[in-house]
Amino acid sequence: MADAHSTAGICIYKISQPERYQKVVYRPKGLNRTTPAINLSGKWLLEAGFSINDPLKIRVMPGCLIITSQNFHALWHCLKSLNEGEWDDIAVAHWLGQFPGKLTKKLPR
Repeated sequence: MADAHSTAGICIYKISQPERYQKVVYRPKGLNRTTPAINLSGKWLLEAGFSINDPLKIRVMPGCLIITSQNFHALWHCLKSLNEGEWDDIAVAHWLGQFPGKLTKKLPR
């Protein structure tokens, strides 16, 4: 069990500008301008915890997109550092599999 004065190794990201504004544009394909596109780029993505080649999960709702990084190794180790009791790989993998928007990639052991 954790000591009363110990802290878990948690990484907190400082976001310089937590709100961004952009427009939905079109993806050019000849004269066809009917395919909408959203292009996200900038160093602020690193500040938000996204890295190059990270797999992404995009949840789609009317007027709303939720984009989350699926960095499984980081998630697994964050969960491990928050654990106060005996670590059980199978129980954690099962819990992650039952979580809403469950992870679809095999987690590290």
